[in-house]
Amino acid sequence: MKIKWYFFILTIMVLSIISFPFIGNKDQKPLKIGIIMIGDSRYEKLIGLKKGMKELGYDDWSTEFLVKSGRDQEATLASQIDDLLNEKPELIVALGGIETLKLKEIMEKKNIQIPVVFAGVAAPKEIGLIKDYRSPGGLFTGINNYHTSLSGKRLEIFRDLVPSISRFHILYDEDIEVSKLSLENVKAAAERLSLEIIPWNVSDSKNFLSEMKHEIQVNDAILVMPGFKMESLSKEIAQFSKENHVPAMGLYENETEDGILASYGTSYFDQGYQSARFVSSIIQGNSPADIPVEMPDNIRFIVNQKVKSELGIKLNKDIIHLAEFINPNAEGMSQ
Repeated sequence: MKIKWYFFILTIMVLSIISFPFIGNKDQKPLKIGIIMIGDSRYEKLIGLKKGMKELGYDDWSTEFLVKSGRDQEATLASQIDDLLNEKPELIVALGGIETLKLKEIMEKKNIQIPVVFAGVAAPKEIGLIKDYRSPGGLFTGINNYHTSLSGKRLEIFRDLVPSISRFHILYDEDIEVSKLSLENVKAAAERLSLEIIPWNVSDSKNFLSEMKHEIQVNDAILVMPGFKMESLSKEIAQFSKENHVPAMGLYENETEDGILASYGTSYFDQGYQSARFVSSIIQGNSPADIPVEMPDNIRFIVNQKVKSELGIKLNKDIIHLAEFINPNAEGMSQ
């Protein structure tokens, strides 16, 4: 993976010198790069993107980031996309699935042709963003964060991490296609592993955690599927986990930092950082239609040691060596 990354950087640098006079020419206007995010939870992706761009040779004077946020409201997201399109950026980076799908819808409605990099979307082909992973076609390319495909594996890892779990409450969103696809993968894995699962559609009720509380039994656990609503509720899910002594597993590092026991997936920062390569490639004149969608460079398995201690659970000694631990100074370091 490192060889691939270094080769890519070298290629970009050579192309920058030979064919792209914009970089290194302070007399030219900065390139306008649009950024659309559903809310502040995506900010780590923007940090990763900026770091990746800087390492590829794009200084602050060479690029101007036009950042628009939906402030965690889908209706606001649409108006922010309209505002961004009116500013006519040369390209756009969408920092998640809900942003990318809404952007595609509005661009098609207005017949706007702007190249788009999605900085982490689950199953982009299956939800209609691209035609093919190797040759995306159209205006969109970027990172398949693989969260849908990893959902079944996430269930298996969670079972192995905490062997005392007897059944799993699955949080998913019926209104989000990738969330439904992830649930199907979990169902298949549960059948293969002879595990009991209980799906909870978070779009059915605003009080689903209160309703779920009445169903929690000893040795239950919570597994979180991809979806903006679940991601935005990570603190609430973590608090529920603590109050009801039920371990939970999510997708992102920030979820474990919020108090969920474990996560398995690629981080927000890494998705943004990896997306810088796509932005640079498009700047060099390549069409998103011809730039293959990539898998994540890094998949991380993270466990919150403090939460483990607070829940009073035992972890499988045969698997903990695979995990990164945060809060290493918490009490109860023995596994």
